[in-house]
Amino acid sequence: MPPLPWSTNQLKKLGFCIRDETPIPDSLPSYDEVMVFYNDLAADTQSKIAGLDWASLLDDRVPEVTSRPKTIDTLRQKLQRDRSTPLSSVQDVAGVRFEAEMTLDEQDAVANAIAGYFGHDLETCTRDMRTNPHSGYRAVHLWLKLPGRVEVQIRTHLQGQWANTYEAAADVLGRGIRYDEVPEDDAGKLLVDSLQQLSIDGIGVLEDRRVKIRRAFDLVERSTVGDRDARVEQLRSFDSEMDKFEDAVKTSLADLKKSFDTIRITKKG
Repeated sequence: MPPLPWSTNQLKKLGFCIRDETPIPDSLPSYDEVMVFYNDLAADTQSKIAGLDWASLLDDRVPEVTSRPKTIDTLRQKLQRDRSTPLSSVQDVAGVRFEAEMTLDEQDAVANAIAGYFGHDLETCTRDMRTNPHSGYRAVHLWLKLPGRVEVQIRTHLQGQWANTYEAAADVLGRGIRYDEVPEDDAGKLLVDSLQQLSIDGIGVLEDRRVKIRRAFDLVERSTVGDRDARVEQLRSFDSEMDKFEDAVKTSLADLKKSFDTIRITKKG
């Protein structure tokens, strides 16, 4: 990718125009020109990440790697929410999403592999929102400084399914719920609170237990104690219970998303 063709000051001024909905002078790049650049940057980053050897970390589980630039409406909303942030410092103008069926340990390994590939220090470029979720949202984000800024969202399938359901809820209950705003009606408040608790106390606990079970399996497999078979059987029983809970969560999220999508389509109609 070529370097960013505009100065930080030009992007800053363009951001002010987008934020305040004022005409963009000829001395500045257009929104479309900037988005074409960031779209290409996101696509290039996506291609490089998808092309890495993920079998060494995920075996035969193939990750879903996608990319997208921000729309002008979501970009404007972001600039209006944080008026002190210039356009050049908005981290997710170019975004890449990595989703796979994986444990939290494997999610960490994926983040480390991507940061290392792009020559970034993992600690300084990582935003871990699993232990401190944002409005219930759990994931690992990498903030990369390439020709422009790129945000790589790394999510397990459960984290991704919850996020997609919450996005559908935001389309119905208001985009503000993504930023800790609370619906005015009691039913909306209860629904948002329930979704956030499902992410934190449901999916979060499930994923933590999955890690503990996987680590225990590894220890038992290397063990030579006499009750090894009994321990393996017990762990398989725990794992089976986790499978049942996970299936129930996935079904609930799918049903909720379908309901939100139906309400959104009905409102538009």
